[in-house]
Amino acid sequence: MSFPAQFSLSLELAKVLPIREALQIGVEQLVSLVRALKRTGSDFLVEKDLGEIFGRGKIEPSLEKDFRDVVKTGSSQPLHVGSSISLDAGPGATVLRALTDRFYMSSVIQLSFLTWMHEETTLTSALVEIMLWRYRSNVPGATPDPDYDGIFKCLQACSSQTSQYRWDNLVCLVEGRFPKSSLIFRTEGSPLRYLSPNLLLGAMDYFYMAQSLPEDRFVLVKNQTGLIPIVIWAHHILGLTVLVRNSPDGDVTFGSLGSPQVIIQWSNTFLVNRRQIGGREIGGITSLSPEWESSPTILLLDAKMQLVLKSEPNDDAGATIEGQECHRLKGYGTTFLRRWFNAKTLVADDDPIYVDTANLAVSFAIALTRVMRRAPVTEYDHGVRAEGNYDIPQQCYINSEPWRLFDSSNLFFWDIKLDKRKIGEYLEDLSGKRIDDMPIPTSVRNHLESLSRNPGIASQGKDAYFEDIKELASGIISFAQVVDIGSCADLPLRIAPGLMHCTGVVNWDGLAPIDLEADVWFSVIMRMMRKESTNTTGQGSYFQSEGVYLTCHQGWSLFYTSVGDYDPGEMDCNSLCIKQGIPTNTQTLERKHRIVDAPPIWSNQGDRLPTMFKREDSYLPRCVTMVHERKEHYSSGTDEFRLSIRFEIEELEYHTRNYRDITVQPARYSMYASYSRFHEALWGVVKTIPCPHRGGEDCEPLPLDLDAVTARGLTWANGDGFSPRICICLVKGNARARWLVVNGIIPNPSPGMIIRSVLLRCKDCCVDCAVKAAGKMKGKWLVVL
Repeated sequence: MSFPAQFSLSLELAKVLPIREALQIGVEQLVSLVRALKRTGSDFLVEKDLGEIFGRGKIEPSLEKDFRDVVKTGSSQPLHVGSSISLDAGPGATVLRALTDRFYMSSVIQLSFLTWMHEETTLTSALVEIMLWRYRSNVPGATPDPDYDGIFKCLQACSSQTSQYRWDNLVCLVEGRFPKSSLIFRTEGSPLRYLSPNLLLGAMDYFYMAQSLPEDRFVLVKNQTGLIPIVIWAHHILGLTVLVRNSPDGDVTFGSLGSPQVIIQWSNTFLVNRRQIGGREIGGITSLSPEWESSPTILLLDAKMQLVLKSEPNDDAGATIEGQECHRLKGYGTTFLRRWFNAKTLVADDDPIYVDTANLAVSFAIALTRVMRRAPVTEYDHGVRAEGNYDIPQQCYINSEPWRLFDSSNLFFWDIKLDKRKIGEYLEDLSGKRIDDMPIPTSVRNHLESLSRNPGIASQGKDAYFEDIKELASGIISFAQVVDIGSCADLPLRIAPGLMHCTGVVNWDGLAPIDLEADVWFSVIMRMMRKESTNTTGQGSYFQSEGVYLTCHQGWSLFYTSVGDYDPGEMDCNSLCIKQGIPTNTQTLERKHRIVDAPPIWSNQGDRLPTMFKREDSYLPRCVTMVHERKEHYSSGTDEFRLSIRFEIEELEYHTRNYRDITVQPARYSMYASYSRFHEALWGVVKTIPCPHRGGEDCEPLPLDLDAVTARGLTWANGDGFSPRICICLVKGNARARWLVVNGIIPNPSPGMIIRSVLLRCKDCCVDCAVKAAGKMKGKWLVVL
C-alpha cells in the first residue's frame, strides 16, 4: 500500500488529540486486570495499543446501547458432568472492561465488526504493518513493535466474546439499498464486502478526523471496493453521513444530518469476472476483464474539497486482507441457493427453482445416509486386510432418522417451505438408479437451458448441478448429527462453495456405498466455522492428526459427544455437540480455543498383552478387570488445553499367557486415554442389535463354543496371538473397563500382527445373543461384554 507522506498524518491528527480522563486504578487492580486479560488469551498492552487507534471514535448511541445489551449477558455450562472445563459464553475480561470504559468499548465494537467481515489472520497481518508504519511516522499515540500473536489473540477475544451481536443484519440492510446491483454483492469473493489494507489505513484515521472536524474534513473513496464495511463502519458505527454517488440505484444516502462526510464514488468501469456474470452489463458495470479493478485511493479533503491526505493501493505491499462472509446457520442453505442461481443471471426470489432444489437436496441427503457407513476395525495379517473377512454389518450404516434430517433441513432452508410429498417422489426416482439417469426438476431444466442459449455465459450442465446438490446434502447430513440442532440457529458460518463437501460424496454414482472417515462430520462443520480446518488432501484432517476433539471459533464450541464418564454402548459416534461458550478452566479461569490429546503417557503396565482363561465348557459373564478411579487432567498449551485421562485398574484374576497354568496374582496399575482416540476407536466398533431378551441379566454360567475363549485384557491393538475365532473379553458391568477395551483396539498393523473385529455389547442385548451374533459373522471377533 502507498501511505500518506511522512509526518503529514502526524500533523493532521495533532489537531484533534483526544481528551481522555486518566483512569484511576491501583496497582493491585491493574495487576488483576492484566492477569484476567491474559487468562482469556488477550494482552493488556496490545488492547491499549489498539485502543489508541480505535478507541478515539465516538460510537453512534443507539448502536452502542444495542451492543451493550447483547454482549453484557453471560452463561456457563460444564463440558460434561463433573468436568473441570466449562463453556463460558458472553463477556470475558476484554468486554467486561469495555462495559465500564467507553474508550475500550469503542475499540471493542469496531474490532468486533472488522473480525466479522474479515479473516482474522490476514486482518492481523495488515494491522501489524499499518501500526508499524504509524509508529515510524510519529503518529500521536502510535506504539512500537506491534506483536502479531498479541494482536491476533486480542481480535480472537473480541470476536469470541461478541459474536452474538447481529452484524449480519447490518450487512443485509446495506445490501438492500442496492437492488439493481444485487448480483455484484452476491458474487463469490466480491470486493464490495471487504477492505483492502490501504482502505483500512485510511478509514481508521480519516473517519476519526471527519467525526472530530465535521465542517472541515471529508472522506472520498474513488470506487465501490469495500462499500459494505465502509458504510457500516462510517455510518452505523460512527454515525457519519455516507453518500454513495452515481450507483445504478442513483445516489444512495445513509444518514440525514447535513452534507455527507464520506462519499463513495461508484465506478461504471469497475471490472469484474466475465465468467461470473456472463459478459453482460449488470448494475451499470460492464465486464471487460477476468479481474476485479484494483482497490481505490481513499482521500481526506478539507472544506474546499482540497486534498489533505491520501492512501493509495500498492501492489508491492506485503499484507493483504481476505474477506470472510459469515452467515448464521438459520437460513444458510437458502442464501447458498440464492448465491448459486444468481451467479450468472438474476433469478427472482419467488422462482420455484429454490423450492425444487431444496426438496431435491433433502431427498439426496436421505438417500446418502442409506449408503454411508462406518468401516469397522477388521482382521489384518502382516499389515494387509484379510480378504473375504470384510462384511460390513447393517448397523454400521448411518441411516439417520428422518426427523433429524428434517430438523436440519428446516433450519438450513429456513425461508423455504419443504414439501415432504415431493421429497418422497424425488427419493423414489433416485432409489436404485444411477444419478446420471435421474431427471432434474422442470424449473431447473428451464434455467439451465436459458443459460445455454446465452453465448456469453459459461455452460452449466446437469452434472455440475448434481455436484452442488451433493454438497448441500452433505451439509444437511452433517448438521443432522448435531444434538439439539435448534439451539444452534445463530451459529456463525463462512459461506462459500466447496465448504460442505464430504469425502466420497462428490463422485457418488447413486448406488455405491460410501466409507466414511471418523472425523467426517467434525471436519465439514469445522470448515464452515473457520478457515484453518480446510483439508486439501481429502484423507483425514488437520483436527484428526492433531488429536483435537473440541475447537472453538467466534464463541461457539464444536466437540464430539463421546465425552464424560459414560458407557461406550450408550454413545453415538456420529453425534456432535455445538454449544455457545469458550472452553474455560474452572480452577484457573484460563480460556483456550481448542482441547487436544496430551502427549502419550505410557502405562506402567503398557506392554501387558491379553491373556486367555483355561478352556472350559462354560463360563460366567463377569468383570475381571476392575477400573476403580478415573481422573481427567488438563494442562495448558499456547492456544489449547491438553487432556489426559488416568484410570486406576485392578485385575482380580491374573493368568499367565500359558492358560494351562493358572496363577492367582492380583495386579494394580494405571492406564491413560483420551477422547479423540476413543472417538476414533468407537468409530471402528460394531454394536450389537437388540435381542428378544432385551439384555436380561446373565447371572448363570453360559455354554462356551469350541471356537470361543474367554480372556482378560485392555490393550488389543498389538494383537493377541489367540487361535480361537471368538474371544470374549470379561469386562461385563464396568463401563470404564469397557471404555478402555474400546480405546485399546485402534489398529496399527505391522508385520505379524492380527487385529480382530470388535463387537460391543449394548444393554439391550444379552451376553449369549452377543456371542452368537459374532459367531455368525466372518473373521475373528473380540466380543466386549
